[in-house]
Amino acid sequence: MRSFFAALSVLALLLSSTQVAVADSPELNIRTVDLYATAVEGGRGAALAVLRDGTLLLGGGRTGDTLYQYRENKLTTLGKILKQSERQRDSRFGPTDIAVLSENSKELQLLISYPQLNAARNCVRLAVFRYTIDRSKQSLSKQERWFLGKPCVPVGAVQHAAGRMQIIDSKSAYLTTGDLGFRRLDQIAVRGWLGGVFEISAGNVKQISQGHRNPQGILSIGTNLYISEHGPRGGDEINLIKPGKDYGWPFVTFGAPYGPGDYIKPSKTGTHAGYEPPIYQWTPSVAPTELVQLPSIQSWKNFAGQIVMGTLAAQSLIFMELTAPDKIGKVTQIEVNERVRDLEVMPNGDLVATTDSGRLLFINLR
Repeated sequence: MRSFFAALSVLALLLSSTQVAVADSPELNIRTVDLYATAVEGGRGAALAVLRDGTLLLGGGRTGDTLYQYRENKLTTLGKILKQSERQRDSRFGPTDIAVLSENSKELQLLISYPQLNAARNCVRLAVFRYTIDRSKQSLSKQERWFLGKPCVPVGAVQHAAGRMQIIDSKSAYLTTGDLGFRRLDQIAVRGWLGGVFEISAGNVKQISQGHRNPQGILSIGTNLYISEHGPRGGDEINLIKPGKDYGWPFVTFGAPYGPGDYIKPSKTGTHAGYEPPIYQWTPSVAPTELVQLPSIQSWKNFAGQIVMGTLAAQSLIFMELTAPDKIGKVTQIEVNERVRDLEVMPNGDLVATTDSGRLLFINLR
């Protein structure tokens, strides 16, 4: 086992520092680091968090169950996030997000989410646990569970786990849940906590909204909370979350059904009538992931303060001007030629992304 991690650390040092120019105007400057940190069962980029000193925390790795630290071009292992008995040999059974509750010189308090198999290994739920990192020992320990989704769903579209988090304070966070491919999603009394946005803490779970398909990005700006959400064959959305509202899935969508074999078909397409509409939508699909807000600094020029969204299918970053809390103005899509799985802002204001090819992208403007 030690030799495995030693080999992984050596591979992490094989850095690709090529400057990647993007043809679109304005241009992005992208520095690429080859981590080789995707699961062996298939490419899925690492979950990502950024500490105040610029250290990165990365969840996933070759076995899909490990937390790493990336600092000064070195990848080190902090510990196991979950047991192999909690997952299938599928890259989708890995950490979906890492959120930092608090940090000081002695320890870090984290939340980590992941889809978890039950003991019988025949159904899956989204789970969130608190973890502690002892900074002097560089070790990870699992603490109490904050969330366990319901119902437990027969294993299907695990890519719909969602599990993105936005910290509120050191004792609470917002959480998104996906629909997990549940075939009875149209039965509201049965679907439980699937497809929702929640406020969670060590002893409480409060549902804020429902009717979401696969929300893989979350961002709070002041008192406003935004999510990015996958639709079916289009109808990808940016939603402003309002307490108590239903956002329509699977009853309405601007997208379209995949075909007769899909786990559930939307009742109506090309509309959001009767449900809370998105503030922006993409058809055809771009496959949205994480949302961040750029700092209002000179280096981002006209993009300063804008929302940025990663994408999978479009292999782009999408920059969005928020002209009012419920209105998006100019939208700029810039190709990065990578499936962006997670996205964060570095302490210096640059962006950092993880990709499904196992890379880190450090991004700023030319």
